[in-house]
Amino acid sequence: MTQRIARNAIATCAVLLGLVLADTLQTDAQAPQSDPRTTAPGTAAPSDRTVTPSDRTVAPPDRTVAPPDRTVAPPPPRPIGPQASESPQRTLINQYCVACHNDRLKSGGLTLTALNLDDPHQSAEIGEKVIRKLRGGLMPPAGARRPDGRAATEFVSWLENKIDTAATESTPGRVALRRLNRREYGYAIRDLLGLNIDATAWLPDDNVKGNFDNNAAALQVSPNFINQYVYAARAVALEAIGNPKALAETTTYGDVANMVISLPPSGAPGTGRQQHRIEGMPFGTRGGFIVEHNFPADGEYELTIGDMALAREVPRMEFENTVIALLDGKEFYRTTIGGEEEHKAIDQTLDPAVERINNRLRKIRFHATAGQHKLGITFVHRSFAESDERVRTIALEGGQERIQAAHALQIRGPLTVTGMSGSASRSKVFICEPKAPREEAACANRIVENLARRAFRRPVTAEDVNPLMAFYKTGYVTGGFDGGVRDALSAILASPHFLYRAESGVGTGATRTLSDLELASRLSFFLWSSIPDDELVKLASESRLSKPDVLAAQVSRMLADPRAESLSEDFAFQWLHLSKLDEITPDRGQFPHASGLLDPRALFKEELRLFIDSVLRPSAYAQGAPSNVEGRSDQSVFDLLTADYTFLNERVAMLYGIETVKGSHFRRVALDNPARRGLLGKGAILMMTAYPNRTSPVLRGAWIMDRLLGTPPSDPPLEVPSLPENKRGQPAKTLRARLEQHREKATCFACHGVMDPLGFALENFNAVGQYRVNDPDTQTPIEAAGQLPDGTAITGPDDLRKALVDRPDHQFVQALTENLMTYALGRSLDYHDMPTVRRIVREASKDDYRFKSIVLGVVSSDAFRKREAEDQAPAPAKPASTSTSTGGP
Repeated sequence: MTQRIARNAIATCAVLLGLVLADTLQTDAQAPQSDPRTTAPGTAAPSDRTVTPSDRTVAPPDRTVAPPDRTVAPPPPRPIGPQASESPQRTLINQYCVACHNDRLKSGGLTLTALNLDDPHQSAEIGEKVIRKLRGGLMPPAGARRPDGRAATEFVSWLENKIDTAATESTPGRVALRRLNRREYGYAIRDLLGLNIDATAWLPDDNVKGNFDNNAAALQVSPNFINQYVYAARAVALEAIGNPKALAETTTYGDVANMVISLPPSGAPGTGRQQHRIEGMPFGTRGGFIVEHNFPADGEYELTIGDMALAREVPRMEFENTVIALLDGKEFYRTTIGGEEEHKAIDQTLDPAVERINNRLRKIRFHATAGQHKLGITFVHRSFAESDERVRTIALEGGQERIQAAHALQIRGPLTVTGMSGSASRSKVFICEPKAPREEAACANRIVENLARRAFRRPVTAEDVNPLMAFYKTGYVTGGFDGGVRDALSAILASPHFLYRAESGVGTGATRTLSDLELASRLSFFLWSSIPDDELVKLASESRLSKPDVLAAQVSRMLADPRAESLSEDFAFQWLHLSKLDEITPDRGQFPHASGLLDPRALFKEELRLFIDSVLRPSAYAQGAPSNVEGRSDQSVFDLLTADYTFLNERVAMLYGIETVKGSHFRRVALDNPARRGLLGKGAILMMTAYPNRTSPVLRGAWIMDRLLGTPPSDPPLEVPSLPENKRGQPAKTLRARLEQHREKATCFACHGVMDPLGFALENFNAVGQYRVNDPDTQTPIEAAGQLPDGTAITGPDDLRKALVDRPDHQFVQALTENLMTYALGRSLDYHDMPTVRRIVREASKDDYRFKSIVLGVVSSDAFRKREAEDQAPAPAKPASTSTSTGGP
């Protein structure tokens, strides 16, 4: 009984307590919510994201937000820090950013609660991320509530100034020990030995990091690399010295299947239809091709040209085709293929006639001296009349159709050796010639010391030379004087002192200045991608190179040198991601005039190389240039966007709709169509940022953001839905209309709302870079209008170009400077480097952003001139700019 009474009492108390708690909760629920802006310091504001049980029964909201109203009101943000005297900067962050970038959500992996607005330098890593996102219009995302453009710009400028002002201590970073990459190896061999080699034949691919293949972090070495470097050293030494005992070998150029044919031969994509003269061939010729071959010794060699006649059919045999073989531009053989008589002989006797005709192209004897020579096959241009066919040739530049073409050849030899003449490479190696056996050792020592000094990029001592002379003595036993020098050269090329770039600096402090010799090597590999020349090494050995006036003079000299073309071919092409062009094969069905043999990619690359080089080094292009360009050492880098000229040959000009350019050689051409100006009008850029069969505003917009503005968009989701295709029987939709369907979701629009307007501005250019007015699907005028994140309205490429140039932050110059500095240092930049980048841009503005001013800013910076000791280097940080591969439509 007592236990039952106790249990009843406990139950009654529990019910009463529940009623009291329920009444309390109801009272709190009816009370007004506190304003987060009045929350006491240190007290978290109530969250509006609490989900009650009743909420869980409601169907998920429809996330499809129809344009044009895409504004999504964010939840009230949690303020950062005390709010008593809130600054405009803190108000902006609290109002637009903290709702997503807080400790709980960490959207994009970023929380702004640690951003110190009182002393931004203390949280510079977070600050630089904020700056980059705001500069690119990526934060807040498109469709969300955003500050006006002026407020965002003022905030970014304030944050940059605060960080830059406080960044007084030098943080030059440290570049790890690195090997020469494949490209640098080839250039170094060229300058050391006067030998042009194809390094891709001997060395493996290099990894790319931070947009470039010279990044020390990516230049790792495996046992396989070592083996290939040793093999390459032996092969290069043999080519440079030559071999009087060489056995006859056969080398094939072109597809070996085109040597003996049963079907018409086919050329490599982009080689053309051989209707016009090829650059480097004599005037009055057409077609053919040129190869550079290394002949190991003076002697007799044999040339075999790929078959041109076949029995199954008689194409291109109606008319005579005069074939010419040339060595270094001098004719050494001529014959005729085709014509009425041979056309009839094949028709009547088949194989015997074919064999007799092709035999005239086989085993052609000729004499060549040792070294590298250019051997060419071409045809006499029979007629400049248009095609004899009933339908027009698909080549836009026109020309004859029933003509022979050369696609392959073989060189065999030496069949007999007559001696060893002096070649360009031998003259680089043999700086002395022994008159008697007793002079051989001393001469060899001079040769080895000279080669080692140039290859190791510093003065050498007996400690360096003596081991190399041991290789000479071993090779001398079996190969005589030349054989000994060859083995010593192999040892030099396989030495770590040649293959690796090591920098230790001078002194013992936490930050060390590079020695003058280390500076010479870094400067040379930056501007030439190769070893320093004698003048640089001499100045460095005298400790004069580090003087500011001497350094500036050397930069000017080196930029004017032809070797500085590597800045266009290597730096600029990698910065612009031109390797992507090799992955795009134009669709033959859509673009028969720009695919297969007529593939223009190689020509587009040449146009772009010449154009970029003319901006970076216009003194080399002064002839025919406007008077304000002649004699100038460089131009404003904004000319990369605005220049009203380009370099064209006939094939590229016809693709661009320009009919006044004739011939195969490239020349400077003024552009009448403003849409073609600068990088945005170049065929290489337009084709690279498209698909093989259609354009892609997404790819083009993402490329502009990443490469031209340095603000790469986020990676796309793993499962990007395919773009809706037009279906038969239904009204066709433009690409723009189909993309609107694709990006209706707010999550998709967050990035597409920023990228797509940039890409749509270039929609008048098709997938192979031709200008058009109407959409190919609907035949209605293309709508290229859009709006940039800052509210600027654009209607096409001209407005887009103007918007990029007129930006007050000059983001294009900063993106170029970041990439140039990354390339120069051989490491990725991080937030420590950004004050230096902005300082270089500010200084260059005083000289109209000329390229040389930017280069001088880079080579004068602590990041280029100094390095941190190995035990003092800061922990690796995420790169300041990470290139992303953007997928999607």
